Amino acid sequence: MITVKGLKKAFVDNKYVLDGIDCEVTQGEKIVIVGASGSGKSTFLRCLNLLEFPTSGEIYLDGELITDPKCNVNHIRQKMGMVFQHFNLFQHLNVLGNITLAPVHLKIMTAAKAKEKALELLSAVGLADRIESYPSQLSGGQKQRIAIVRALAMNPEVMLFDEPTSALDPEMVGEVLGVMKQLADDGMTMIVVTHEMSFAKEVATRALFIDEGKIEYDAPPDDFFTNPQNARLRDFLSRVL
Repeated sequence: MITVKGLKKAFVDNKYVLDGIDCEVTQGEKIVIVGASGSGKSTFLRCLNLLEFPTSGEIYLDGELITDPKCNVNHIRQKMGMVFQHFNLFQHLNVLGNITLAPVHLKIMTAAKAKEKALELLSAVGLADRIESYPSQLSGGQKQRIAIVRALAMNPEVMLFDEPTSALDPEMVGEVLGVMKQLADDGMTMIVVTHEMSFAKEVATRALFIDEGKIEYDAPPDDFFTNPQNARLRDFLSRVL
């Protein structure tokens, strides 16, 4: 589904945040990415859906070279739902408005169909009763579940999660992880940057360790977490597990 070749990203100081990423993601995989702060994990996700444009390298989605300047970026982003650390909900719109804005504006669905889809997704995450609420009336966990629903309303092929629980109070983390686990069980292709190691062990089909802009280790979760053949990863896990 996704192929990344020689991905590099440098910012204004010419320091490479990503320094030669090669990776393939097949349909249905659940890939968890871990690493220290500043290692390039979030930048990698943002490059995948072109929120950050790579300095060099190639990214293919369904065989299409999406790093080609002639590529339709909005079309690509419809295929990749993204959930951020902070919820980024529109404060002046209620829950229904937040979820239906993009599919209606982009003429993917009629307003009636988008509302029907929103109700279906909200019911699945236990928030159908909050459809008329505004973000200021929701808890952090509810906002993040709405953010997930908003991404799913576009019928994406893959979901990208950038530390989706890091801004939540501890008691709210479980309700968001529960939605993500259900997505995984339903077969959604997922790439997740997270510090939630128990979630990573339970859900991942592969785990990647990114350090200083490179993928230093790529393995199934059993090998990754119990017997990693990488000294830097062993040191990292000793501090977070």
